[in-house]
Amino acid sequence: MLAVRIAASVALLTIGAHGIGDVHFGETKARAVAGLSARLGAPSGRGANTGCSSRYTEVAWRDLIAEFRLDVFSGFRYIVGGFPITTPGSPPAGPKVVSPRLATAARITLGSTLAQARTAYGRLQRVGADMWRAPNGLVLVDDAKRDPVPPSSRIVEIKIGTCGDF
Repeated sequence: MLAVRIAASVALLTIGAHGIGDVHFGETKARAVAGLSARLGAPSGRGANTGCSSRYTEVAWRDLIAEFRLDVFSGFRYIVGGFPITTPGSPPAGPKVVSPRLATAARITLGSTLAQARTAYGRLQRVGADMWRAPNGLVLVDDAKRDPVPPSSRIVEIKIGTCGDF
């Protein structure tokens, strides 16, 4: 079972199908980074999404990675441990403590259980081996090691609009 500790230093922001807080998909990279930096502080990393192509760049705030397609805010992944790609040019992985503090409008965050997500959203659609799509389009990734997936499985990633599944 995943032990997730959430850092308490940053105010809770809502992540959703339209963006992060009041920073919405479709904004320019400069505007989105400025808006997120005003709430989360300076980015912890920047780089290319080397798992995709040069059209995609990433800006990380520890476990939150905002994705930009051709310098337009197009998606995010909120993932335990930060950016999963370690090739040169990718943003660095984050710390062991989950930061910043983010949650969906339904109050699902990293470390929530699959049972909590099902209660919050009702029906979740399975869209991959360990991925579930909520009715609002957010994709929740669990840490299950067996099937059937136990309701106690933890959410280890929340994402939408990202290039690649890695």
